[in-house]
Amino acid sequence: MQRSDRELTGEYWAAVDRRELIRPVCGACGRSHFRPQAVCPWCQAADWSYEPSSGRGSVYSFTTIHRPPDPRFTSPYIVADIEMQEGWRLFSWITNCEPADVAIGMDVAVTFQPGVDGELLPVFELEERSP
Repeated sequence: MQRSDRELTGEYWAAVDRRELIRPVCGACGRSHFRPQAVCPWCQAADWSYEPSSGRGSVYSFTTIHRPPDPRFTSPYIVADIEMQEGWRLFSWITNCEPADVAIGMDVAVTFQPGVDGELLPVFELEERSP
């Protein structure tokens, strides 16, 4: 039986509303993936469920947007491909820093902020490093 979009993402967005980051984990191969989909992208098993994420990862890749697609976006802003500690990746924003402060491999942690439409979204901030 194929899951509907609401079945696939409803639990994810409910967790975001609680300021929690979760990710799909395959019951067959044990790998995490993102985005929620009917079957695991690694082994094609339909047996997956959401599990908590540490909310910590590193910058895999990023770009700075200087000309936003909508005037409600404050520019410049940073869009990044975040590699999470659990071995999955997602696209998000890096906030509360200057674009020049971001580099590939930097540690980041999830936080939650309203998007331009007011919905709560997971975004990331650079982690403080010990001296």
